[in-house]
Amino acid sequence: MIKMTIATDSRGKLIGAVRGHTLASKDGQIEANVSFAEGHKLHKVEVEDDMEKITDSSLFQERLVKHLPKS
Repeated sequence: MIKMTIATDSRGKLIGAVRGHTLASKDGQIEANVSFAEGHKLHKVEVEDDMEKITDSSLFQERLVKHLPKS
C-alpha cells in the first residue's frame, strides 16, 4: 500500500494528490512544500501499489476517487 494525500474542493471534486502524508520536505539546501487553497479538504488514504504504474490520467483519477470517503 502507498500513502497518499488527496485534495478535494469544497464540493468534493478532486483537485490533486500527493504521494505521502507529509506535505513538506527538506534535503540539504532544497526545501519543497505543497499547499492547497482555503476550503479544500485533505484526505489521508492508502492506495494500492499499482497506482504508481498507471500512466493514463483518466484512469488514475478514477482510481483516486474510489478512495475518497462517501459524503
